[in-house]
Amino acid sequence: MATKPPPMAAKPVLQRPPGYRDPGAPPLKPPQQLRRPTHLPPSFRHAGKTRRQPNYRRSICCCILFFLLCTILLLSIGAALGYLYYQPRFPSFHLQSLNSTMLRVGSSGSLDVAISAKILAWNPNTKIGIVFGDGVGHVTAEDQDGDVELGDGQIMGFYVREKSAGTMMLQAGESGVLLDDAVAQRMRNGYKGSGVKVKVEVAVGMGVRVKGKNMWKVPLKVSCSPMRLKVVGKKGGGASVGGMVKCQVYLFRWFNIN
Repeated sequence: MATKPPPMAAKPVLQRPPGYRDPGAPPLKPPQQLRRPTHLPPSFRHAGKTRRQPNYRRSICCCILFFLLCTILLLSIGAALGYLYYQPRFPSFHLQSLNSTMLRVGSSGSLDVAISAKILAWNPNTKIGIVFGDGVGHVTAEDQDGDVELGDGQIMGFYVREKSAGTMMLQAGESGVLLDDAVAQRMRNGYKGSGVKVKVEVAVGMGVRVKGKNMWKVPLKVSCSPMRLKVVGKKGGGASVGGMVKCQVYLFRWFNIN
């Protein structure tokens, strides 16, 4: 009887030494190293470029602009509060009367005239007084061929209290003004008939007085509607016919505020 050969002993598993790497394995990527920023001295930074300096001009301009805006805002608020408190209103004007000590048209067409006008100024404000400076008045007579000059005159300044009225006095005259024959005849007939239409225009400076303090004045033009002037009595003097007429008011002598 045949004997079986003895079984072969199992091969021992070999341990891989430290650092062993399988030659069939894919190659490993080397780990990425973090790059530290290099600190260069200031003289080597931005070679060829000058270092930007802070813009002080822009900062100053911004500060000035901010200051101006704040100032305008405060002034606007103050003006609005002052308007609500005082509630200012413009005065009204009426041509009250006309008088002439002489209005003579000679046979040669020469005109001699001496005329006076009264303009009533009414202050409707309850907390503001109105101050009028010296001014100049201009008087003309209406005619279909154009206005006829009756003279200029000075106006003295005056003050009108709250809720009160004042009067502008104007004295004007002309002497030896040559007129066309047709114009002279119409002036002569109108003065002795229904009346000559006379217009008065005044240029003055107007300001306000608040709590005893006068503010600055602004230019003002007062243009009154025509009023009829006719002879009265036998001495050649004349006076206005009818009631008062309203006047237009122009601020800065251009802007109509009526």
